[in-house]
Parts: sequence; C-alpha cells; structure tokens
Amino acid sequence: MLKQNPTRIYLFIGGGRALFNALVFTINLIYQVETVGLNPLQMVLVGTVLEVTVLLFEVPTGAVADVYSRRLSVIIGLALVGCGFLLEGSIPMFWAVLGAQVLWGIGYTFLSGALQAWLADEIGVEAAAPVYLRSAQVELIAGFVGIGFSVWLASRWLQLPILAGGVLYLALAVAMALIMPESGFRPTPPEERETWKQVANTARAGWGAVRSHPALRIVVGLSLVTGLYSEGYDRLWTPHLLDSFDFPSFFGLEDSIFWFGVIGAGATLTGIAANELARRGRAAEEQARAINWLTMLYGLLPASLLFLSWTRSFWAAIVALWGINLCRSTIEPLENAWVVRNTRSAQRATVISLWGQANSIGQAAGGPVLGWIGTATRIPVALTVSSAVLLPAQWLLALARRDRSPSDEEVGD
Repeated sequence: MLKQNPTRIYLFIGGGRALFNALVFTINLIYQVETVGLNPLQMVLVGTVLEVTVLLFEVPTGAVADVYSRRLSVIIGLALVGCGFLLEGSIPMFWAVLGAQVLWGIGYTFLSGALQAWLADEIGVEAAAPVYLRSAQVELIAGFVGIGFSVWLASRWLQLPILAGGVLYLALAVAMALIMPESGFRPTPPEERETWKQVANTARAGWGAVRSHPALRIVVGLSLVTGLYSEGYDRLWTPHLLDSFDFPSFFGLEDSIFWFGVIGAGATLTGIAANELARRGRAAEEQARAINWLTMLYGLLPASLLFLSWTRSFWAAIVALWGINLCRSTIEPLENAWVVRNTRSAQRATVISLWGQANSIGQAAGGPVLGWIGTATRIPVALTVSSAVLLPAQWLLALARRDRSPSDEEVGD
C-alpha cells in the first residue's frame, strides 16, 4: 500500500513534481514574452526575485522541518508552488508573475530540505542513498512525458499548461495530507519549543555542522560553484542557439520550437541512462565512489559547455547540450546522498537547505555578471567564462579525496 511505503511515496512525489514542472516550464518563458509582454529587463527581474526569495527562505523553512514536521513542510511546499503557478497563469501581468515567483520560491524551499530528510528518517540513511538516484530517473521520465503534454495543451491555449500544473500541485498536496506517513521523525516536544528561538537555534546548529565537517564544507562549496555558472548558462544557451545556428528542416518542420523539444527529449533520455549507470555503479552508496563520479562529471560539464560556446555545427551543439544536461541530472542526486550521509537527523533538513542556499547565492551573484558579459561582448564569451567558473570544483573534489576519513562515511542519527 502506498501509505505504508515511504520509498514509493518519495518516488511518487518526485515524479509528480517533475511532470507538473515540465508542464509549466516548457512554455513558461514563451508565455512571459508573448502573452505577458515582458521585456528583457523584466525577465531578469523575474529571475532575480525568484533567487532572492529562495536565498532568504532556504534556512528558515529547513529549520521548520527540523523542529516541527518534515511531512507538514512538504505539504505546505506543494500547496504554495501550486498557488504560485495558478497566480501566474491566471493573471497575465508583470506583478502577478513576480508574485508567483515569491510563492513558488517559498514553496520550493519548504520542499528542498524536508523531502530528502523525511525519506532518510523513514527508511534510514543507507537505504535512502540509492533511492535518490532512482528518483532522479523517475523524474526524468516524468519530465519527458510532461514536455509532450505541455506542447499539446499549449497548442490549445498557451496559459493552459501553467494552470494545469498549479491545479495538479494542489491535488498532490491534498493527496500527501491523506497518505504520507511520518514515523521516523521526532519533533521537538511542545514544552521544549521556544517558537522562532528554537528555529534559530536549529539553523545555527546546521550552520555549525557545515563549518565543522570538511565533507559538508566541500559539498556546499560545490553548490556555490554550480550556482555561479548555472544562471548564466540557463539564460544564455537558448539565445545562443537562435543567434548562432540555422535550424535545419526535418521532414518539412523548420520551427525552432520543434528542435527545442528534441533537445529537451534527448537531454531527458541521456540523463536517464547516466543515472542508471550511476545507480548500478553504486555511486551514491559510498563517498569514495561519489567523489570519483563527481570528479568525472565536473570535468565533462565545463568541457561540454566550452564546446557548445564555439562549435559551428548545429548537431555538435545539440550533443554538447545533451552532455551538459547529462552531468547536471546526475550531479544533484550524488551530492544529495553526500549531504545526507554526513549530517545528523536533527540538522539534516537545515543543512540541505544551506546547500541549496549556497546555490542560490551563486546564481544571484553569477547570473547578472555573465549576462552583462554576454551583452557587452558576445554570448559565446559569456558561456566560456561560465565554463571557467566550474574549474574550482576539481580543486574542491581533490580536497575531498585527500581529507576523506572513515568518519566521513556516515554520521549516525
């Protein structure tokens, strides 16, 4: 029964979120440009509001999950994301788009630390590690399906996929309120709670855990590096393709949207294959193996990005994009397992939130700089700088390999 199986519930939530997100984000930028009429500056402001929201709320929401309830945090998060999508899709105005970023940004932070920590509490740290990789595969498959549904719905009404995603998120929140268990987590007893003082104490304890644990410092550093490069890449790869290449005809189809669908589908399939290889290689089950996998992926990622920046071949650019997405879809679950393995239950959601906050700091800092470089020079130059930003990851992983000790393998609950 689903209610008695935390692993199935975790996979169900992950697959559902991936499907709903694909519904929304496949056409979200098109909606913002064509229906809402946002100019480039407003597009940048939308992204900035989202990143600042995540940055401000990552730690407080993670601490709520550690002090009160992982399950409650997940349900609140799902509901807020759904409300955000409904707001954006129902009111095609700039202020509504900004408000939607705040709502679903806060919802995301309620989910980001609590969901992984909930699974680890319910089935144990070691059992959870391979589930993270399996979930990444489920999410890729669900996202692949969601892309097709999004295009089909958008062909009828451009706002329909966004509204559908919001309704489905709310339905998932209701379903989890009915079936999601929580037997492994022990909240702070009511007589010991000091409201936000306790939350602040938990947040400080989580930050202290990161500062005192070499493995956690390194994985948070990797998250910061990833954030510094990713916002520039996410904003610039699409105009780079549109500006640099003539999209070839395929059985009479020359619409660039068709080719972006092909790119997304191919990225999903390569991500599924890479996650399966990592799962069979037990990459998430031992820290030494995780470090080896991450070293390889953080080597392939900047190389693919550099190749994308300067290739003149449309087909080679598509292969480079698939390589980039392959790396990104595999790195996150491996780092997830790394964080979970090296934290205690009482601070786990908070530490995962700090990991996410480091990524948001990187995106908020790196995105505008890379955007300015792309505007002042050329987009390939900005993408090249984005590739170079990833180089410190190899240094961090070398430190992890050097400093790894038996005590780093797992921190008991």
